[in-house]
Amino acid sequence: MRFHVYPHLSGHSKKMSYRNYGKLDDPVRTEGDVAFRGLNTFMEAESLEPGFVQKAENIRMDGDSASVRLGWDFLAATASGPLNAFSYSASDDEVFTSGKYSDPDDNNLDWLVLVTKTKVILWNEDTPNGLTVNYVSGQTVTTAQTPTVVQAFSKVYIMRLGQRPLEWDGDITATGTVVDSEFGMLSASSPGAGLDAFPSTDYALYTCNRLVGFQPPTVATSTTSKTGAQIIVASELLGTGIKSSESEFYLNLGSADWAVAAISYIESQLIVFLRHSVHCLTNLHATSISAHYEITREYGCIARRSIAQSGAQTYFLSDAGVMIMTPQSDPGKGMGIVVSKVQGEAVPLSRPIQNKILDVNEDYAHLSAGIVHDGRYYLSYASGTESDTTPRNVAVYDILLGAWVSIDRYPDGIYGWVTMPYGSNPMRSRLFATMPKGFYLMEENLGLDDSGREIGDNSQSGTTAIAGALKTRNYSLGNLSVKRWNRGQLGVNVVASDAIAVAVNTVDPDTSTAVLSYTASGTEEALLRFGAHARGFSANVEITTSAGSPSFRHVSIDGTENALGARLEVA
Repeated sequence: MRFHVYPHLSGHSKKMSYRNYGKLDDPVRTEGDVAFRGLNTFMEAESLEPGFVQKAENIRMDGDSASVRLGWDFLAATASGPLNAFSYSASDDEVFTSGKYSDPDDNNLDWLVLVTKTKVILWNEDTPNGLTVNYVSGQTVTTAQTPTVVQAFSKVYIMRLGQRPLEWDGDITATGTVVDSEFGMLSASSPGAGLDAFPSTDYALYTCNRLVGFQPPTVATSTTSKTGAQIIVASELLGTGIKSSESEFYLNLGSADWAVAAISYIESQLIVFLRHSVHCLTNLHATSISAHYEITREYGCIARRSIAQSGAQTYFLSDAGVMIMTPQSDPGKGMGIVVSKVQGEAVPLSRPIQNKILDVNEDYAHLSAGIVHDGRYYLSYASGTESDTTPRNVAVYDILLGAWVSIDRYPDGIYGWVTMPYGSNPMRSRLFATMPKGFYLMEENLGLDDSGREIGDNSQSGTTAIAGALKTRNYSLGNLSVKRWNRGQLGVNVVASDAIAVAVNTVDPDTSTAVLSYTASGTEEALLRFGAHARGFSANVEITTSAGSPSFRHVSIDGTENALGARLEVA
């Protein structure tokens, strides 16, 4: 601080001028982030740890950098074959559900399964024109039947609510692009002595060599004639018949609850998700000694397709947010005793982005879909703020970083996910997104999403530039004073035509100033400097992109403390 003494004024009552740090004396301090580690929209932006940002849209964080995600590539149209012959129309000829068929007989190929009204379309990289598997005469699949696809006993089943399951033998021998065998209707008669037929349900899975599904709540059970019950049924080993006396499991009987989905777990266990509770069945390899355990009634599962696993961790969407089930040790040993229990966490995994997850449009929350791929959990959902009717937002949780890293936005809603080999490396699975209009290969194109595409239409070529956005935490230099923010810098990796804009935003007073617009002329590691010239208690750097997929290495901003730009008059 500078001050002036005037000896010749001694003894006089004279106001003297004192000055705060001036431009030559005020110390300049720098704050920033040398790496990007995650997204947190829940806490105050001044409280975030270094490396965390308050906004990340269409971003991936890999190592220490943050990059604009790659775009998706529409693959559901070719010059010939069923993909070209198919004509999309809403609620009639559309993809009602999807799945994967792993063919054990033909080079161990994986096939993408697309269920439509009158047929199934099979697709993989080796057969880009696709194959058609027809349904037997008179059979159809509709969206009202909420169908699911399950592979069991080397066969493929389409489960339909209120209609018998459709069954296909998995033989892809075809005449042209039409498979010789068809999806036939599973018989409703008893498959053997003492056995009941598998129910007309819309959900099943294959585990422990059994087909496991839900008894429809409107249909009375075989042994007790109960309706409105939450019941799991398990077929006999390697078959579809049910021995009701041993393989009906009642869950939350008499409660206002209903079955949503299930997923297999270690040691012949099954985690069963109801709408308001979660349960566990043990010893499914021998249903006569199976036991039922309740895990929690604090929350259940909103969306059937949101459930995904990574090792022993199980992720799913609930009313409380994204929850995770984790294994818990049990010293008990012996037949019928749970050895590795599962327990639900009390704090949602989505807490750092809870305001975003709770923005799910409740009317369409059941359409949310999740999957674990390449060390990340992807969850699509319909945004209430955006008035979405389809799951166009995707929240991305990086398991390796232990943090959420982005909220993505896509031109179309994602109803399902499938992973299967694609590309030059046959050992590497790629991620596909499916929806009523077709399917896309994820994270493929630099800076562009295919858009406006429909299955069977080769004439479409629309693309949408990916709008990347990254807003840093609020920098305050560690104190509560108002600062003058002077200049900053941004480290980027770019290729030609990447377009970046930078703004500096301050808090108290609240301002937003565009400080930089940059378009790359070639491939380089650039250090972009910008002036700020703004006052505020704290400041953040906001980066947006309008072209390309640039990568951001680090960011910093310089500030001067106590720079109120005012003079203090003292008597």
